[in-house]
Amino acid sequence: MKKPKKIFISNRLPFSIDLKTKSIKKGSGGLVSALLGVNLEDPFFWMGFETDIESAKKIKNETPNIIPHIRVNPVLVDKKTYDQYYDGFCNDVIWPLFHYESQHAFFKRSDWQAYVACNRIMADEVLKIAEPQDTIWIHDFHFLLLPKMLRQGNSNLKIGLFLHTPFPSSEIFRQLPVREQILNGMIQSNLIGFHEHSYLRHFTVSLKAHLGIDSTFFKAEVGDHDLHLGVYPISIDVEKWKNNSLSENVLVKSQILNEKIKIPFLILGVDRLDYTKGLELKLHGFRRFLQKYPDLRGRVSLLQIAVPTRTQVPSYIRLKKEVDELVGMINGEFAEPGYAPIHYIFNSLSEDELLTLYKRADCLLITSKRDGMNLVAIEYAISQDKSNPGVLIVSEFAGAASLLGQALIINPWDEDSIAEAIKSAYDMPVFEKIKRVKSLHVVLSQYSATQWALGYLKDLEAASSRTAKSPVVRLEAMNQYQSLDLFQKIMQAPKCLLVMDYDGTLVGIKSLPEFAILPNNLRTLIYDLGNYFSILIISGRDKEFLDEQFEDCDVTLAAEHGAFYRTGYEPWKSRVSSDIQSWFSEVKKVMKAYSETVPLSFVECKEASLVWHFRQSPTDFASFRAKKLDEELQVGLANQPVSVTIGSKIVEAKAVECHKGSFLKWILEHENFQDVLTICLGDDRTDEDMFKVLDQRGVSIKVGPGVTSAQYRLAGQEDVISFLKEVLNRKQADSKQNKIILHKKNQDFFKPQSIQF
Repeated sequence: MKKPKKIFISNRLPFSIDLKTKSIKKGSGGLVSALLGVNLEDPFFWMGFETDIESAKKIKNETPNIIPHIRVNPVLVDKKTYDQYYDGFCNDVIWPLFHYESQHAFFKRSDWQAYVACNRIMADEVLKIAEPQDTIWIHDFHFLLLPKMLRQGNSNLKIGLFLHTPFPSSEIFRQLPVREQILNGMIQSNLIGFHEHSYLRHFTVSLKAHLGIDSTFFKAEVGDHDLHLGVYPISIDVEKWKNNSLSENVLVKSQILNEKIKIPFLILGVDRLDYTKGLELKLHGFRRFLQKYPDLRGRVSLLQIAVPTRTQVPSYIRLKKEVDELVGMINGEFAEPGYAPIHYIFNSLSEDELLTLYKRADCLLITSKRDGMNLVAIEYAISQDKSNPGVLIVSEFAGAASLLGQALIINPWDEDSIAEAIKSAYDMPVFEKIKRVKSLHVVLSQYSATQWALGYLKDLEAASSRTAKSPVVRLEAMNQYQSLDLFQKIMQAPKCLLVMDYDGTLVGIKSLPEFAILPNNLRTLIYDLGNYFSILIISGRDKEFLDEQFEDCDVTLAAEHGAFYRTGYEPWKSRVSSDIQSWFSEVKKVMKAYSETVPLSFVECKEASLVWHFRQSPTDFASFRAKKLDEELQVGLANQPVSVTIGSKIVEAKAVECHKGSFLKWILEHENFQDVLTICLGDDRTDEDMFKVLDQRGVSIKVGPGVTSAQYRLAGQEDVISFLKEVLNRKQADSKQNKIILHKKNQDFFKPQSIQF
């Protein structure tokens, strides 16, 4: 049996072509460093974009000689489309919005279309090599639509998505014009990972606000699968970085640097010149330090490395100008003969040069406004000499702050916070520095890039296994019905029981329950179906309401989820034997109190159940109060014969006999139903109880979205009538063909007098 593959996907490949030497060089950035350090038992594929066909060929052919366990697959895309996708949408919309810099976001519909096109190109290429049960690990915001595209192409893939940036608050995310499309793309993953808990929290809030999907911090029910969620702070190849920091080349350079830089206390900054990194905040904070502690002028300097990025973009040009001016102003204000407060380098550095600076610096200062993780902080911490280490100062808005608990944590917008942190680092005794860095080393040595990746992949495997379900057949169009075994099964069955829910199945959900009236055309359809099927309507509604809707239909009705039932025109009978009075009045009192505090909510009283409705209430507030009411009732009624559930805009307390599953089970256990094909349609959680009772013994059809144990699915309530009409048409045609006239009076298997407790 062929072993499933692992396929990693990122915008850029881990290797590129050096424009000067034309040789292959390793890419830069945290993702490349992390994933190239991953040790997997089997080779894995890495797919990313390339715009030059010759470069793509060279990379694909030569990288196996560099790193044998990676199969690099360049995906070609034309330069214009790529620029619109990458510069136009990824960097000018997603990047600023996800980093809370909406003033830098410029949405263009053409750029969005290029983003969709590039995601489609990648999906098509992945699907060419991906087989069922392969693991697809998608990296970052460049491919937020890709999970859905892959799921549509191959529903049996294990799809993981990891976001390396922050996920913004719902108030920021809602500014994105294509927010629903983005979320709908993401949620087809089996597992979405984030660097930090707050990013996950923001995602779940947006999921509820924009798609109406409830979730915990671990899971959300999406369509036919469970979406799992998790926090996985990325790391680096710790052992490799530690060994490199002790290499002879680095130690020699460190000695030379020590002789060159005589300043007693050197603060180091290493950042891309990006507006998210807070360089201007760092400079203002350092200026405040020099103002507050004039006696330390001449003893403390800042060496800031600003790595160039997007140098042709106007906002980055303005940022560089602002930083240049701030450096000049501060140096002009505080410089003395032989002393420059700030040394500023606008250039990239090699790994050895960085390690040399890490070892020399007495402090690393990170003032990110927003940062997915910030691996520079981890690199600095792991490079420190345990006998004479430096101090790490990290912005609370960098994901690394949640992992590096022994760092000094600052608010980068608070100049005094930065100034005081620098002073604390300067004054910190050596024994405390040693204690802090030892603790950091213990944490990081146990959590390298390999542990990060393997931990995520392990959870992805578990999530995919847990959510593996029998596929639900979608009944989406009449022209697709012809080939389905479902209709053959219905046509061949000598006896059929048609079981249907009311609200959300036969009739759409209305703003007020009394508005959900059975239309005349549907009543006629049910009457006609009664010539070929025994029909059972099982609903949470009370007896009086169902009597009004089906007064002239010879069907069986079950009210309040099966607590009461009526067969044909017989009187209603009760299945309730528990003590309703032991809890009814108290629940009614509590629900009434909630209806007084939540506008437009109300309590519906039935014989064996009480329902608190909030369909017209302010959504967020009412949903919060619903959860509070549910919790209060669950605790207060723990020992009573009553169950409490949250449904679609309702909280319901009902007697234990109010259970659709137990009612249907009771019906089907009657001897007259041993050879009956049961067809069950329902839309909500209470109907899932019936589907589970049926299992494979009948036909179960879920109406609408959501995780289900049903065998089939109709997209929405409006499709139920079309489906029933198709069933009726086939039965009528079959009857005419065989000259058979059926009437349900001839189907004597559903007689009320034969059903007894």
